[in-house]
Amino acid sequence: MNSLYLLIPIGFIVGFINAISGGASTLSFPVLLALGLNPIAAATTNSLGISNANLFALIPQRGNIKKLFLEYRSLIIISCFAAIVGSVLLLAFPEKVFSKIAPFLLLFASLSILAPMKPGRIVLSAAKEKAFIAFAGIYSGYFGPGSGILVIATLIRSRSYTYVNTGKNIISGVTNIFCNAIYIASGEIRWGACALLFTSSAVGAITAGRIVTHLPVKFLRILVAVTGTLASFWLMKKYL
Repeated sequence: MNSLYLLIPIGFIVGFINAISGGASTLSFPVLLALGLNPIAAATTNSLGISNANLFALIPQRGNIKKLFLEYRSLIIISCFAAIVGSVLLLAFPEKVFSKIAPFLLLFASLSILAPMKPGRIVLSAAKEKAFIAFAGIYSGYFGPGSGILVIATLIRSRSYTYVNTGKNIISGVTNIFCNAIYIASGEIRWGACALLFTSSAVGAITAGRIVTHLPVKFLRILVAVTGTLASFWLMKKYL
């Protein structure tokens, strides 16, 4: 039982990094597996445990929330419906199916963290933007880690970076509410681990939100990408 307390520093780090760039849940997912959770329990517990990081990160940026919520409302709706589909797919298929796919999803999530996050020269059409957000939503509901990176990569193609991260936190935060409602109903959540992640990630997110302009974001993203990649190789050895 004492080994669960490892989730306190892990949760803080995940909440901290997720608040400023996303992708850090690639760290907490393999830790939950190492603590003995089955893959589906780890995925659902991870999702609920770190879900508040997006919402708490909005507290220091609350002056922009209303404007961005209105701007992104259609994308929020699409993301939520897509995530519900992803969540149902996760729970509908046997655990062994997810355990075979999870290592590759984790590798994808880890490498996507290194994708350049600069405004694109090509402006996405509204239809393409909605399609990419729908994909991110399904991915979020089925697996989760790295979904914030997918949202940022989509939004930043058509917008300046100024409000994109806050927009990501709004879209991901609302989307996670629907995913987690399904996960809770499934009975897969491991509540002891979830409570530790939930509390510590909230503290990390609030801390990051207050000092985001002073952080070495690039270094943190590289660190998470390397750690997540190594963890994905461990999962391949474990489940394949």
